[in-house]
Amino acid sequence: MAANEHKNLSDINRHNPLGFEVAINETVLTKGLGTNESGTDGNLLWQKKSLMGITNYKFQGYTTDGTSNYAYGEDIQDTKSPYEMVVDFGSSSVSGDTITPQNFFKIGQAFSIPENSKVVSISGWITNNQSTVVTIALCKITPVEGVVTPITPIAVKEFTATGLGSNSKGVRINEKTMTVPELAPGDILFPMIKQAGDGSVLHLTLSVQTTTY
Repeated sequence: MAANEHKNLSDINRHNPLGFEVAINETVLTKGLGTNESGTDGNLLWQKKSLMGITNYKFQGYTTDGTSNYAYGEDIQDTKSPYEMVVDFGSSSVSGDTITPQNFFKIGQAFSIPENSKVVSISGWITNNQSTVVTIALCKITPVEGVVTPITPIAVKEFTATGLGSNSKGVRINEKTMTVPELAPGDILFPMIKQAGDGSVLHLTLSVQTTTY
């Protein structure tokens, strides 16, 4: 019986992987991300070689305003774009308001996503000269071509960090589990921020890693 084990078969007697006959050329067999990067529930997928790999998006900014509402980065026409994050979203909840196409197309910190992908990690630092709680939301907006209706952002991940009372003391950000990780081609990805207390200077640097699939 041992002689019939797969490892002992000659090359001509081995079968191709599932889906090989219908897979298009220049593709590779991979296992999908599934529910999370450390799980085992992903499915076998044939994907184009050009789509395999990871992409990093860097978001860096600061704010001097203490507000209960979320704020996002200045538009590209402002001299402090893309770093200053003081545009009032109008709500303390990501789902509590909308952004018009005229505004979200001009967010200096925003990235347009080129392909189907998933956010798998958010890594970086914040500093704050007050010991206050800072809430950060990595958001996505899905525009519709030719449609001018305002859109409600979706929180890819919302998380908090507590400042250490000094801009010389960094607070580590290392998020591995996303609420809505999926991104589609043309989605706009950007951060929003809110914090307690007035007059603090908050600095934010995030590296967002996505995996294509």
